[in-house]
Amino acid sequence: MSRFQALTNSVLDAELEMLRERLGLEPNQNADLLREVAALAGWVVRQAEQGRAIEARRGEEVEPLVHPAIERLRARRQKPMGERLRPSDAETIRLASVLDQGFAPPPALREALANLANPKRCPPKLRWKKPAV
Repeated sequence: MSRFQALTNSVLDAELEMLRERLGLEPNQNADLLREVAALAGWVVRQAEQGRAIEARRGEEVEPLVHPAIERLRARRQKPMGERLRPSDAETIRLASVLDQGFAPPPALREALANLANPKRCPPKLRWKKPAV
């Protein structure tokens, strides 16, 4: 089980504390808080990626969810893939000069690549660690 640590400031600490209380979690349930917030954020991102608007409604009052991350998702969705990958003239010239130099990998990299390409090579068996209780 991986561990997650983050440096926070007082504003973020207060926001997380407020969320923990509103979600009915105890102070020692930080992993549960992260799981809940990640699930909610994941849902929001998936909706935005599908082009859906996220709104809060109360009667006739409607408030759309506005955030820079959602705007980035919408902008990325509106641009065709080829347009995002279209390099400028300067980038194209730089790429051509790098590619013209050829590639001479160091001996260690050559050995590692040769090992990966070896048809007799067997990848290691995966073993799952059981979480400590």
